[in-house]
Amino acid sequence: MKKTERLFRIIDRLRGHSIAVTAAQLAAEFGVSERTIYRDMKSLEDQAIPVEGEAGVGYMLGAGFDAPPMAFDRDELDALVIGLRFVGREADPILQGAALSALEKIRAVSTTNFAPEDTALYAPNFGHHVHLHMMSILRLAIRNAAVMDLQYEALSGAVTTRVVKPLALIFFPNAHLLAAWCELRQDYRNFRIDRITQARDTGANFVREKRGLLGGYKAQVDGEHGREKTR
Repeated sequence: MKKTERLFRIIDRLRGHSIAVTAAQLAAEFGVSERTIYRDMKSLEDQAIPVEGEAGVGYMLGAGFDAPPMAFDRDELDALVIGLRFVGREADPILQGAALSALEKIRAVSTTNFAPEDTALYAPNFGHHVHLHMMSILRLAIRNAAVMDLQYEALSGAVTTRVVKPLALIFFPNAHLLAAWCELRQDYRNFRIDRITQARDTGANFVREKRGLLGGYKAQVDGEHGREKTR
């Protein structure tokens, strides 16, 4: 997490509490050291954010802090609700929980009289995805640019082992795919997540290559779409 994002989250965390929050609590929540939190508090003070408290006691926002509320119009709120409901249907359990949490945060800070349960835009789930745990593993692998060792079962029933650099998750109505660079084929490949039976982190990463590989994948997809349109 970048420092700027962490500072915004610290402000939100303090704004939601009427009692002091300790540096230890913030450090555990954001996965950083207490010393980093102390430096963050100094940065907030330097930006004239009225943080009150001290190391060893805790911090809270002073009465002078007045952040602008989130002012979504009704169409924007509808878009957020249907989008988060799709996430709640299609994503892994961690993101499903995050979608519910995001809806509650929007409800809490919106200046519009807003109740998600009154928004009649639904994304019903008529099936049961058995591979959502695998999706969670792959999503974190993409985030961390982790090289993964996959065991993959093809439609023919043949099982192969692939070392891949995972790039993106793709959500189709009837299938969820992993887009990756395949070391075996030395090319981009899409893998159906429900056919990945095992996924192991090799301990290697491709941080430096990630941006270039993802750009190459997008260029390949765009090129395929362009050829289809000219047929």
